[in-house]
Amino acid sequence: MARELTPDEHSEPLAVATNSVHPPRLLVADDSATIRLALVRSMPEQAQIFEAADGEQAWKLLQEKDEIELVITDLDMPKVNGYELLRQIRSSRISRIASIPVIVVTGAEDTKAIAQAFELGANDFIPKNADKVEIRARVRAHHNLALLIHELEESRKSLNAQANTDALTKLTNRRSFFLRAAEAIELMRRHRQPFSVLMIDVDHFKTINDTYGHQCGDAVLVQVAEILGNNIRTNDILARIGGEEFAIAAPYSNRLAAVVLAERLRKAVESAEFLNGETRVPITISVGVVSQDKNTPVTIDQLLARADARLYIAKRRGRNRLCATDGGESVEDLPPEDNLTPRVDDALTMIQHGNGRAVEPHLGSLLEKLIPLFTLSNERAGTGFDLEELQKKIAGLQEHGEKGDEDPPSIPIDAD
Repeated sequence: MARELTPDEHSEPLAVATNSVHPPRLLVADDSATIRLALVRSMPEQAQIFEAADGEQAWKLLQEKDEIELVITDLDMPKVNGYELLRQIRSSRISRIASIPVIVVTGAEDTKAIAQAFELGANDFIPKNADKVEIRARVRAHHNLALLIHELEESRKSLNAQANTDALTKLTNRRSFFLRAAEAIELMRRHRQPFSVLMIDVDHFKTINDTYGHQCGDAVLVQVAEILGNNIRTNDILARIGGEEFAIAAPYSNRLAAVVLAERLRKAVESAEFLNGETRVPITISVGVVSQDKNTPVTIDQLLARADARLYIAKRRGRNRLCATDGGESVEDLPPEDNLTPRVDDALTMIQHGNGRAVEPHLGSLLEKLIPLFTLSNERAGTGFDLEELQKKIAGLQEHGEKGDEDPPSIPIDAD
């Protein structure tokens, strides 16, 4: 479906979220129902209160209820006492829980218990004989602290997002791409798995800006980013690395899979309809493809430089094409896409994106790769696949793929 090219309405810098003042949301943990009731009655009006009869229940509520901002807990409780609850809170990997203010309830004369609670991360204490005025004052002070902590956390997240996200396209930016891709390539090297990089450039982008204006150019980049994002796998890393240039780091992808991916992206952009008002704007991309040699350690900088050189070759040879070798091999020099057998995971991705017809010629080869799974299923689960009959049918599918027959042979699989 065509859509008009308009500037991305979300291209403004990310705003820092702030909290409006609202009644406190408290967790009160005490094994005494009487003390819990007294504490609840002492809370500020309209406070939202969750109650727990022991530390175990309190810990469960903390993990389930994101809205809890402050904890008031007794120290002497069954199952999980207040000290252990404090340890769990302060060691939590969830920042919301780890930073939550905690007030302990204890006797004013029990200085040893108070000191131990502070060592474990308590923020304050309330004497068991405290009156309503004191309790409310302490709750109010720590509720304000909770709001400040939350606002600082939101600011941290926002700044982190701005540091790692391209403001226009909302893709990973150049800085973050190099960090993530470097980690991915090291993981692939350790496990001796293939790794590929694609450099992508929007063809004649300067002409688009000069002809239709920079707002149209920005909208083109946003839509191209969306198309690229819709045609990659979840573990691929897509980034805008500058201007009209994009990059993709593709773990577990060999040269063949990378070429199939590059051609799929090229076709997707070429077939999309870009509109500036009522005027159709022709948009194409050129792609440089490089794959890691498992036996030769390389850096992401080296791979990106080679992919960039191949991208330049593709553009020099006419644009709207890919180049996958240093010798200038372009898509015309490669076997047709329909003759390139994708990996099983790439085939599944192609099917998920509605490109099942491109997979059909390769069904025989793809199913043949799955024979070990059928064998294992027979051994482990006794599913009763007739492997001899299955292999005959697969051979028929492979023959059909080569000849291009109208109706491929069906594969009935009988299981016990």
